Amino acid sequence: MTEDTASTTSPVPQIFRIRFADGAPRATPMVGDRRAGDAAPPRIERIAPDRPTPIPTPTQRPGPRGRADQRASSRARLALATGSLAFVLGTVNVTVTNVAFPEIVRAFPGVSGAVTGWIVSGYALAFSSTIIVGGRLADRYGRLVVFRIGVLGLFVSSIAAGLAPGIELLLLARVVQGLCGALTVPSSLALVLPQFPAARQASVIGIWASAGMAASGLAPGMAAGILELANWRWVYLAIAPIAALAFLGSLWFLQETAKPDRSKPLDLVGVAMGTAAVFLVVLATLQGRHWGWGSPGTLACFVGAAALLPLFLRRSAGHDEPLFDPRLFRVRSFAVANMAVSLAMVGAFTSWFLWPQYLVGVWDYSLWAVGLAFTPAPIISAVMAVLGGRWADKHGFRGMMALASLTATGGHLWLLFFLDENVRFWFAFFPATVFFGLGMGLLASHLNSAALADIKPAAIATANGVHQSLRYSVGGIGVAVAIAVLGGTHEVHLYNWLWLLLGGLQALCIPLMGLAYPRKRLAAA
Repeated sequence: MTEDTASTTSPVPQIFRIRFADGAPRATPMVGDRRAGDAAPPRIERIAPDRPTPIPTPTQRPGPRGRADQRASSRARLALATGSLAFVLGTVNVTVTNVAFPEIVRAFPGVSGAVTGWIVSGYALAFSSTIIVGGRLADRYGRLVVFRIGVLGLFVSSIAAGLAPGIELLLLARVVQGLCGALTVPSSLALVLPQFPAARQASVIGIWASAGMAASGLAPGMAAGILELANWRWVYLAIAPIAALAFLGSLWFLQETAKPDRSKPLDLVGVAMGTAAVFLVVLATLQGRHWGWGSPGTLACFVGAAALLPLFLRRSAGHDEPLFDPRLFRVRSFAVANMAVSLAMVGAFTSWFLWPQYLVGVWDYSLWAVGLAFTPAPIISAVMAVLGGRWADKHGFRGMMALASLTATGGHLWLLFFLDENVRFWFAFFPATVFFGLGMGLLASHLNSAALADIKPAAIATANGVHQSLRYSVGGIGVAVAIAVLGGTHEVHLYNWLWLLLGGLQALCIPLMGLAYPRKRLAAA
């Protein structure tokens, strides 16, 4: 026994082969140190391994499994591209109309400004007031079917808008575009996220949002180019192929991610109350400049919304199947991120409106020049959205979002201090767009990620609908305030007051995201 001790205590792995003289072991009586009946004792031979046993690596997995993983990864990326197209459709419909609006008005002589204004207002009202409903319908009845209905409706309504023979059909087509956009945007993200690991959620939302931001910034230049080569109708007709591509992508690359549950009746009264409350706020905001901010119509809208909102929240809290569950706001990350988006998106949407107004009204830029001046900010924003998603997946949102808020605030302050009547694009305007792109590229995309970080998968579409509704509603309020302050003029000092106001609101996001947002993400159940 002693001769085996050294080998068994050696740190080097040993391999032994036991050979029996007659070929196989068998139970026999023992005689001394030998088995009775054995011709010879067993020999123990130490066999040194020829080479270390290889450790499998990912590239050495069986071929069929590796190919299946590659197909799944490719399908997920194509699903993300399809979902991103839906967000592009929702944002482009706003910005291209802003550029084409003067041409559209001239195409319908004799129609009053109060009527033609609904070309913009009709879409904004339909989109903002029904996007929560779109998210809720997607979670309840199926995200894929709601998505397909939305993009197919966008395809048809875009063609109808481009071919509209009269103002009435154009206005109707714009409303349908808004309704279909409200169906498409919330469900698009909810269809994409489950195809990726939870650890990549921020990156995926960043890519999804960056597509919309890039499109919203590049669309004015695209619209300007179309108007130089053709008429305004092609601005809408050009949207139809994008919608068709998104519909085909939904057939090929998307799969249902919801578990529809219609066992309990939906709170239709609550749906009507919630939709009406948002509708009245947006209506008063958009039409207040025409009706007068102290007019009976404007005041009635604000009073009606103020009365409906608490009643809607109370009813929703006590119903089994509400339009949305107010308890979502008990999730700290969701509540804080939505407070931040209410402050930040005022500056984002209002700036997108004010910049072309200033460049045309004060610096006398052409539409082409405005489109080129807009180009850097959305490109920078899209890059930052992607890079920020990778950072947030590893380190969280808190520090990154506070720094982004500080950077975006710097963009507003740069305009306040250096933008004046003197045309100095590279010094007075371009640096501000860089600050804005760096900061707002992170905020516009990853406030969405931060809001959804701890939401249960079954409620993703509904929660995204709430977030998007809030985002677009406060954006509309900011634009309305800007229009009221300017009063149809282009006085530089009035623009300065707006830069100061927007910068101040943006600065409030710094402590909000830097201190109030949770340090660590919770695992969504």
